[in-house]
Formats: sequence, structure tokens, C-alpha cells
Amino acid sequence: MPPSRRTLLQASALGLAASVAGCAGVSENRQETETTAEGEGGTTTARGPDETIVLGGETSHWFGLAPSPIHEAENPTLGLQPGTVYEIVWVNLDGVEHELRVFDADDDVVAASESAEEVGETRSVVLEATESLARYDCEYHPQSMRGQITQEATITTGGTATETTTAGDDGGGPY
Repeated sequence: MPPSRRTLLQASALGLAASVAGCAGVSENRQETETTAEGEGGTTTARGPDETIVLGGETSHWFGLAPSPIHEAENPTLGLQPGTVYEIVWVNLDGVEHELRVFDADDDVVAASESAEEVGETRSVVLEATESLARYDCEYHPQSMRGQITQEATITTGGTATETTTAGDDGGGPY
């Protein structure tokens, strides 16, 4: 039996995830730049992402692609360590319009990607994790495409948390 369209899309997305995640090592991906603040003569330092998370967007759920602790999880819980800068990349798997939004505990949107509606299109958002981050969703499918954000390192596989450790412990990473 030939592979299904979904299997092919996921394989393509996994290839993208592997290339993105492979380029996203903390030391390799951290980019320090200095810019002069206008009118003050001072400098500010902005840095690139420390970690990269890759999700696939389907109307029924966000699909965990990378890193490996969230691989194949539906609406994975993201354990984000405060002070760490994350890039959350997502790829459209079903050709329906999606947009990733990240919310704080007050239910305010603190970061959002642009929308994408073509199969294979990717979008991303970069944010520094804080203790106030609470959840994420899709603007167009908020009931089915939604997940939690915690400050604990939660390893999620197949849609269920299999191990939880306090962020910063040596328990398998921040996811």
C-alpha cells in the first residue's frame, strides 16, 4: 500500500525539523549583535535563540516534530526555562490557514507568528521565556490546536507526559 498524504507530509516536515534542529545548537545558534540606541549613545545587546522547537500544524492539533522529547506528540506541553530565548518554528501540514500564538497567565498574546495556509510553508516566532507564559494555540483553530507551557522540563511523547523534572535538573532537557 502506498504511503498516505499525511505520512508524506510528516516525513517532509521531519526532514525540515531535522535540518532546523541540527542548526539550532545553543552555542552554534546564539547570535550576539550590538546596536547603538539612537539618541542615547549607549549600546544594547540582542541575542538569537538558544533553543529551537519545531511543530507541525494540522487542524486537529499541533504535532511535535523536534526536539525528540516532543516528537509525534499531539499538542505537546512545552517546558520553557525562564530567561532562555526560544524560536518556535512551525510547518503547515494540511494546507489550512494557521497562526501560532503564545499567551501569558493573564491570557494576553505575548508573541504570534504570521499565518500560513499552503502545505509546507513555515513560520516562526522568537521569544524569551518568562514565568508568566501559560499556553499556545492557533488563532484559527483554538479549540483543537492548543497546548500548555510550563516552567518544568516536561518530556512529552505520543500526547502524554512521560517524565517531569524541575527545569535546570539533568532530566532530559527543557521540553
